[in-house]
Amino acid sequence: MIISHKHKLLFIGLPFSASSAISKELYLQYEGEAVLRKHSLYHEFKKVAETQELQYFVFAVLRNPMEIAITVYEKMKANSKGNFTNPKFFTENGGHITKQHRKMFNFIQKKATFQQYFKEFFKKPYDNLAGLTIDNCNYVIRYENIAEDYIAALKKAGVKNPRKLPFANKTSGKKEDALEYYTDEIKDLAIFVFGPFLEKYNYSFPPSWGKVKLSIKSRVQFKTLGFLRRINQKYFKKHPRRVGSQGTIYGDIKRNERKA
Repeated sequence: MIISHKHKLLFIGLPFSASSAISKELYLQYEGEAVLRKHSLYHEFKKVAETQELQYFVFAVLRNPMEIAITVYEKMKANSKGNFTNPKFFTENGGHITKQHRKMFNFIQKKATFQQYFKEFFKKPYDNLAGLTIDNCNYVIRYENIAEDYIAALKKAGVKNPRKLPFANKTSGKKEDALEYYTDEIKDLAIFVFGPFLEKYNYSFPPSWGKVKLSIKSRVQFKTLGFLRRINQKYFKKHPRRVGSQGTIYGDIKRNERKA
C-alpha cells in the first residue's frame, strides 16, 4: 500500500495486478511512502489513518482472474525472483507468500501442467481481495487497459501531467492465448470457478466458448464464501501496525533517484 501526502492519494496493491510496478512508480515520481504491507486493504488502513487521510483519492487495479491463475502458475513454475523459496517473503515473517502458495509451488515444481494445477487447487468459485477493496475506491484501473487507466487515475487524483507507467515484472514463459491453458479438459470447471466473479465485474469468457450458463450452486457458493472472507478479514485476521513494509520493491532504489 502506497500513500502520497503531497498528492493526497492512496494506492491499494492487489496481488498479481501490477502492484509492484505502480508502487515503485508512485514512490519514485509522486512522493509515495509505504504504509502497512504491500497487499494491505482499505479497512486496515482506516484503523490507523489520520482523519484527513480518509479523504485521499483511493485507487486499485482489477484483473481478470483467469489471467491471474495463469500468471501465478508461470511465476511459480519459474520461481520468479526466488520469491516462493525465500523465507522473508512468507506471511509468518511479514511477507505475502502464504502456506497455500508454497503448497501450490511445490505441486507445480513436480512438473505439473496448468490443467493438473487447476484441477488440484481450483474447486470452489474464485474470489480475491478485490471484493474487499473495489467499493472503497474512487477509481478502478482495469489491468487490460492499464496504460490509459493509470494516467486517468492520476489525473482524477489531481496530478498534473502524469508520466506513462513503466512496465515491469512481465511473466516469463507465459503464452499469449489463454485458450492454450484453458483447454476442453478444464473448460466446465473454469466456468464453475470463474463465472460469478466474471459476471460481478463485467468480464467475459473467451468468445469461442459461446453463451455460458452459470450454475446456481456456483453463484450461492461465491456469495457465501465472499461473506465469510469479509468476516475473517475484518474481525479475525491480525492486522499490521502503521509502519510500512513493502518487501523488496524499493530494495534497488536509492532515495536520491526520486524525482526532485
